[in-house]
Amino acid sequence: MPMITGPLKWYTVASRLEQAIYAELTVTPARHGVVPGAIAWDACDCGLLAVSVGRIHPTEQFPNPAQARIGNSCDAPWEAAEIIMQVVRCTPTADNLGNPPTVADLDASAQEIIRDAYEMMRAVSTTLCEMNKAREISDFVMRPLVAQGPTGACGGNELRALVSLPRN
Repeated sequence: MPMITGPLKWYTVASRLEQAIYAELTVTPARHGVVPGAIAWDACDCGLLAVSVGRIHPTEQFPNPAQARIGNSCDAPWEAAEIIMQVVRCTPTADNLGNPPTVADLDASAQEIIRDAYEMMRAVSTTLCEMNKAREISDFVMRPLVAQGPTGACGGNELRALVSLPRN
């Protein structure tokens, strides 16, 4: 396949990663998709898979941002974008009487979130590797997966990856 280009190139990459994660998850969330800007944890009770495009920068040497023009070129030949992926689940909270969640509920929640982390890492790694081998992207670097929350009744995982494409 040809390298991904054009005005929606970063949406294309984000969408492919969202679809790959969704297909890999054992428990698929009802809400999933590519979202603009920062990922909001609205109504995480049914689960949420959200992918967003964060920072985009020109680069001469991926993944480093270009610091100055090199030679006579007008701009760096590559762009790098940070793709942000989150899977968020409902986490146990205190009941109406203020009693803390049971250890069994906390354990079940931990298992679900840890399984999500494994499945996210596997889906993103496999997809980006396949896209790189097919020369759909020029390069990629996965960042560490980071547990999120719990905040309120939500918790989950965030994974970020830097992907490089031509500047056109």
